[in-house]
Amino acid sequence: MKGFLYFFKYALRKQPKYILLSVLSTVMSALSPVLLIYIPKLILDTAADGFEEEAILFVLLYVASFLILNIGTSWVGYGAGNYSSRLFSDFQMDMSERLMDADLDMLESNAFQEQSEKAKNYIYAGGWGFGYIFTCSMQIIQHSITAISYIYIIYKFSPLVVAVNLLFTLISFRVGGSIKKKEKQDQDEKIKHERKTHYYTNIISDHKYMKDIRVFSYKPTLLRKMRNHYDANVRFYARIRGRHVLSETLSNLFYVIQIGLGYFFVISMLVRGTISVGDFTLYISALTSYAQIMGAILDKIVYVHSFDMYFQDFRDYMNIPKMQSGSGRVVDCSRPLSIEFRNVSFRYGTSDTYALENINLKLDSADRIAIVGENGSGKSTFIKLLMRLYDPTEGTILVNGVDIREYSYEDYIGLFSAAFQDYSLFAATIEENITMSDQEKMEESFVQELSEIGLLDKVINQYPQHFDTNVYRIFDDRGIEPSGGEGQQIAIARSLHRVSKVKILDEPTAALDPRIEYELYQKYDLITQGAISFFVSHRLGSCKFANRILVFSKGNIVEDGSHSELMQKCGLYSELFRNQASLYQKEEG
Repeated sequence: MKGFLYFFKYALRKQPKYILLSVLSTVMSALSPVLLIYIPKLILDTAADGFEEEAILFVLLYVASFLILNIGTSWVGYGAGNYSSRLFSDFQMDMSERLMDADLDMLESNAFQEQSEKAKNYIYAGGWGFGYIFTCSMQIIQHSITAISYIYIIYKFSPLVVAVNLLFTLISFRVGGSIKKKEKQDQDEKIKHERKTHYYTNIISDHKYMKDIRVFSYKPTLLRKMRNHYDANVRFYARIRGRHVLSETLSNLFYVIQIGLGYFFVISMLVRGTISVGDFTLYISALTSYAQIMGAILDKIVYVHSFDMYFQDFRDYMNIPKMQSGSGRVVDCSRPLSIEFRNVSFRYGTSDTYALENINLKLDSADRIAIVGENGSGKSTFIKLLMRLYDPTEGTILVNGVDIREYSYEDYIGLFSAAFQDYSLFAATIEENITMSDQEKMEESFVQELSEIGLLDKVINQYPQHFDTNVYRIFDDRGIEPSGGEGQQIAIARSLHRVSKVKILDEPTAALDPRIEYELYQKYDLITQGAISFFVSHRLGSCKFANRILVFSKGNIVEDGSHSELMQKCGLYSELFRNQASLYQKEEG
């Protein structure tokens, strides 16, 4: 019921006409079957009594009622469906906005992924569609109005028959409800099965996986895992179907008993002459329809209840924590930026292991910082904390002496531009992927800068549509599938285009050809002019232009200094640098 009320309030706020048309459709649909079984009784009784004209009038009334109610219901349903589509669009936009503002640490957790699947069971009603729970609830109201009308008709015929029908209704509710309650457990298990199914379906249809599957002969192992999974699916869905068949069997049994007893009483009264032929058709229709409609009510109630169990998961999903915006302070960019990490530690999710531990560091606007270290040493985590993509588990990060959590989140994140190692490209034009806006155009001077560095030469010189070329072919068959190097060039151009106080390049040249990499390094000072820059790289030779190098190991900063200072210390940096240099020397030899 909570789920119904939530949806009702949401729809009333967003699309009130949807509620109005749904109520109108419910009333019309509830009255239609009652009128269409009562009017035939009047036709038969007037015809049997010899009132031919009155019988014809009732026939015309029957036809008119049928047309008005059924056609009217169809058109009202059409209007409600259109507003339902608008409501779905509103809901999708609200949900998308919440997810884009959500805490990244929460989004990445396995618990959230499962909660997301459960929430979708409420939102989409197990595949029946958005708002189906509301539709079912309105159908319960509709069927209840109709059932009360049938009960009134049957009561006039025989109070005993009403009592017997109500008794069987209660028994049916009890038995059917207890069986279908177990479907909640089935649904929870179904979520896990379908997540695995979607995973296997996706990887075998995604060309990105096919190279590794074929080169490393992963096909037999993958097929074996898929076979084991699909065999488990067969057993799982067989159990669900078994429960469904049992429920249907009991439902049909109760229906036959109800109808049989009803027929017995009605036929006996017709034989004794206590009711007319019109009464007979009315009572038989009411009895039959009552039994059917009570079965429908039971199904809808159990259905709504089973998916209403996911309502709390849905509320938790919709109330996913946002990155807090603090007191709304604005960073003072008129003065040089200073950054301080004070006793900062961080753990991902529920992990017991610190990705970063007790980091203490001060940086100023004159620093050009290179960040180095082995994989898993905490480099990327450090950058994510600085950008406030995550909040520290312990400690404080300060900018200009102020805890970054006190700044407006939107204003603070605006300080940064970044080219991430695991960059993302979007199904949009190359220009939109660079400007990150469909309203902004690149200045000619910026395009010239890209050309001087050698970035995106193919876009400038080879693609007919140049920067209007679409990335991917999802929306445009003429779109391109960028290579790793081309994709990285777009990501770097994106970071260069944004005017920012802090520039971050995370392994920016891993997929670039040597010529472009060389040009990028040569113009690094120009590219990062007026900003604090962070350069994350495994290629230690590229760190010489930095005036400060931070060496990470096992979540700690173990060395801090310039290239020459760290080489003299003969520590971890010196060891890593000499190891890489020896490899290049061997290759040249």
